[in-house]
Amino acid sequence: MASGEVTLRVRGLLALALALALALGATGCVTAPPTRYAWGSYEELIYVSEAKPGTLPPEAQVAEMQKDREVARGANQKLPPGWHAQLSYLYYELGRVELAREELLAEKSEFPESTVLVDRLIANLGAGTAKAE
Repeated sequence: MASGEVTLRVRGLLALALALALALGATGCVTAPPTRYAWGSYEELIYVSEAKPGTLPPEAQVAEMQKDREVARGANQKLPPGWHAQLSYLYYELGRVELAREELLAEKSEFPESTVLVDRLIANLGAGTAKAE
């Protein structure tokens, strides 16, 4: 092989490597599609409350969820399924039964497929021993 042919092959390989690097770099710039729901810290709060009970008091969880609600409203996004039910549970734990009921009604309104479960939870709100409001 002549040195001219080697130089052309090297240049061709370099051009191919550059094109490949640019193509791979460009795919890294693609943004993920928007999600259907504003998850905020919901999943993390569920994990902490189940895997490490007692490490984050209900008051702190409620405050975090209320922040998430404001962010979702500002972005005009829906909260995920179960979000209102979880907040309802936290309100119930704090003895705020009427707020718990309101959150369950919001869950039922936004996710009608949860009607049977939510109706049972609402019926049981008064039957349980909640702390004073």
